[in-house]
Amino acid sequence: MAFRLVIIIWFILGISVSQVVYGEKCGDVFDELLASCCPAKYRDVCCPFAKPCSTSAVTPTLSMVTSSPTQRSGGKPFCMKPQNSSACEAGFFFNKLSMKPEPCPKGFYCPQDQVCIIPCPTGAYCVRDKLVNATKKSPQLCRESGKCCSPSQSIPVFDPRAASKYICPGAHRPVPCPQGNFCPNVTIQKTCPGGYFCRNGSVEPQNCPILSICKKGSSAPVSAPGGVLLILGILVVMLLLLYCFDHEEQVMDLFESYLTKRFSVKRSFGMQESIRRNTMDKYREETEPKTQTITIRYENLSLSLKKGTRWSCKRIKTEKALLQCVSGQLLPGEVTAVMGPSGSGKTTFLNTLSGKAHYGKRTGNIFINDNPVQDLGVLRNITGFVPQEDIMHRKLTVKEVLIYQASLRLPSSISKEEKKKKVKEVLDQLDLAQVKNTKIGDEESRGISGGERKRVNIGMELVTDPKLLFLDEPTSGLDSTSSLTVVDALKAIAEEKKLTIVCVIHQPRYEIFSKFHKVLFLAPGGQTVFVGSVPEAENYFERLGFEKPDKVNPADFYMDVIVRSCKSTDQSSSTLPERWEQYIAENNTGTVNADRADGSLADPAARDDDRIEQVSFRSTLGRQNKERKMPNFLSQFLTFLRREIRLQLRLSRSLLLDQFLVLLAGGTLGALRREAPLDEFFTLVTLSSLAIGLTAMLSALRCFGSTRTIFWREAAAGVNRISYFVAVNVAQIPVILITPVVYLSLLYPLIAPRAKFTFHYTATLGVQFACTGVGYCISVIFSPKNSQMASVTFALISSLVAGSSPTLCKLAQSTFGKVIYSLSYCRWYLEALFEKEAIRYPDVMGPYVHRLSTRNGYTLDYYNSCVAVLFAMGFAYRVLALLLMLITNRGKQK
Repeated sequence: MAFRLVIIIWFILGISVSQVVYGEKCGDVFDELLASCCPAKYRDVCCPFAKPCSTSAVTPTLSMVTSSPTQRSGGKPFCMKPQNSSACEAGFFFNKLSMKPEPCPKGFYCPQDQVCIIPCPTGAYCVRDKLVNATKKSPQLCRESGKCCSPSQSIPVFDPRAASKYICPGAHRPVPCPQGNFCPNVTIQKTCPGGYFCRNGSVEPQNCPILSICKKGSSAPVSAPGGVLLILGILVVMLLLLYCFDHEEQVMDLFESYLTKRFSVKRSFGMQESIRRNTMDKYREETEPKTQTITIRYENLSLSLKKGTRWSCKRIKTEKALLQCVSGQLLPGEVTAVMGPSGSGKTTFLNTLSGKAHYGKRTGNIFINDNPVQDLGVLRNITGFVPQEDIMHRKLTVKEVLIYQASLRLPSSISKEEKKKKVKEVLDQLDLAQVKNTKIGDEESRGISGGERKRVNIGMELVTDPKLLFLDEPTSGLDSTSSLTVVDALKAIAEEKKLTIVCVIHQPRYEIFSKFHKVLFLAPGGQTVFVGSVPEAENYFERLGFEKPDKVNPADFYMDVIVRSCKSTDQSSSTLPERWEQYIAENNTGTVNADRADGSLADPAARDDDRIEQVSFRSTLGRQNKERKMPNFLSQFLTFLRREIRLQLRLSRSLLLDQFLVLLAGGTLGALRREAPLDEFFTLVTLSSLAIGLTAMLSALRCFGSTRTIFWREAAAGVNRISYFVAVNVAQIPVILITPVVYLSLLYPLIAPRAKFTFHYTATLGVQFACTGVGYCISVIFSPKNSQMASVTFALISSLVAGSSPTLCKLAQSTFGKVIYSLSYCRWYLEALFEKEAIRYPDVMGPYVHRLSTRNGYTLDYYNSCVAVLFAMGFAYRVLALLLMLITNRGKQK
């Protein structure tokens, strides 16, 4: 479904973008002759299309001008051609006043087959060669005649009318002023002075930029020193941030001491502490055992695979059933443990009851306070679910994890101070106060212990003040002592706060097993073996003929019984689930005990001692929804934003490494393509787009890919998913803004382009913005293992259809080609930078620029549109990433 949606949006976006194309025709030939204005004294011999230099110049009459360049007629004058023709040899023109062919004068050029002179355009250097004696280094024909034309080293033309019988032609084409020199007019060439640089076709020297070096005769500024200083500045800032967050406690202490000295807050600190303690005591008094509690009753709860055969408890059970006809109830103030061997459906039971079993079809009835409901989603705001894995941000401290959860999920009516107090209460309950300022830690960085991490995992739900708590193997991976600590905390919280708690436990030790109020044993296939209190379990199994040996853990013994590794003295052929059904049927006869009627063996006196007020379901639900309304979009957005910024700064090592790789990519590319001419600009920008695109996408994969499980957990808890997505995007803005600067800090001075830095930065920023959006989409669609390969593939395909080879004109011959190159970010980046580079070339290089631009149909006035398309792509990919995030893995977000 997600893949189809991506293809459809991709195609539609490509069709819409491909409509915005070019004004030039592919393969247009530049047939115009470049010309500047014609001085008045040359108007009689200038070509007709050359405009006068001033309005006061005399406009030539028909009798003054020669034939048009393409016109030929009879009675033609001899014009340095072996045959009689009205057209002249290159470098010569026909002077109609003297009626003789003459070399093209300086400042003009005379192409082949023309009879008039053309003023050289601005930026050209047009002079006539001088006739000199040939040397040993001269061409062979020059050495044979003894004469040569300097400085072009061309062969002179034989002219019997000339004194030396040889003559040098004038310029036959406009030549750009050589690099390292500037030409204030077309007949004067000067060396570029120090402190300036002069490119091809320069009319005047350009000032050397700040922090750059320009020696005498420089063709481009050497800006490497400025780039190095910029890099050092960025590194210093990054290192300072890295130090601050590696020594956060010391920095905060220094900051607080500064505030104390600066603003004299020391006096009021004791008073504030006293007020805080009084408020904490008052808050603890207010958090007495709840008077509105949750009782859950479930009857014939079953789950089968969606593609399997649907069945009821009265029908024959099939292999497609994961859970079969489980009945019982969960009472407030009790901890119910679900136990069984592997494959018995313990986690399935928990997911089915909590409404997270999206992978199957549920049957059976669920009651909340004796009112039937479809699932427990109606109590989402007051239900906590602790997954088996410790899903949390490992770079945050224990206290920060709890504070952010409280800010996101506690009612908006609770003040910030009360939320902090709730966090402190949970820290005390779970014995985490001593490690509250310690980072969680992961495989790379050491943090808290495994048992403490499990308690933090539980605390993330307790801090939201739930009334119903599900836990999936909260002691998994812990030693027996740590497991006992966790269970002790759960039991104390359940009894004190009257919480309804149910957890999956895997073979606990005796001390842990004895602390549970109720146990539910499941057999393989998800069938009930026993439901009741711990003491009643021993009596029940003894009744079935299973006697527990001395010095054997009861929990282990019951598991052995369930998997049939222990034999009963009662040689019954019935299975344990069948014998439990028989037992229930026998004990339900003539009884009025509601608990026993649904399969529970609880003592009715226990419920009387709890003195719990059971209110009607609608009243409870309506009041809870009103009181437990989660913070609004803006409040959650600000919380997510603070957390994301803190996480980014905690990951400053990764950010610093990313910037170093970006810098290395730009520096390497710039060193290999120094002062690249325009015909090599296609390859340069294509490689540049590939480098910046890959680094942007791979960096963006961490935003959603590595934290997808955390997002699923928070989405299942009911947080606003859009606020989370927007906050992550906003937190990435500083990185997006600074990365192009780092990338261009070495690339720009090394390649020394003609376009201004601001144009390069804006276009590169557009690529960075677009490619981070692509990275978001990839991280949402693909798993972290496959996302990197997907990013490389996308960047490679985009670079192949950017217009370098094959050209856009060839790709445009098919509809699919138009769509695919319009969706390539490289294509828009290439056109944007090429245009800004090309328009800064002098007029004398017009044919060269035109030939390169028309091979792709560039109009050379499309920069703003190209950059706008890049930013539009970035927004479009972000919207697509948001949609994919909302519609994919929906079951894990429940």
